[in-house]
Amino acid sequence: TRTRLSFVMPTALIIGASRGIGLELVRQYVADGWRVIATARDDVGRDRIQALGAQCLRVDVANPISVTSFEWMLDGDR
Repeated sequence: TRTRLSFVMPTALIIGASRGIGLELVRQYVADGWRVIATARDDVGRDRIQALGAQCLRVDVANPISVTSFEWMLDGDR
C-alpha cells in the first residue's frame, strides 16, 4: 500500500500589516514560503501587502462592522 503524504503550508495571520513591523513580518514570512493573510485599513496598505505576495483583507479594527466582516471572511476560508 502507498502512504499518501499531504503538505499543509503554514499560514500566518498578521493584523495591521500595512507598514512598519507588520509589513516587515509579511515580507519575512512570504520569503520563508508561508501563506500570509494580512490586514490593512486602506488601498495604499493593501497594495504594499499584495506587492509582497501576500493575501490582504481590508479591516479597520476600530469599526465593529469591519471586524465582523473580517471574522466572516476568515470563517469562509476554512
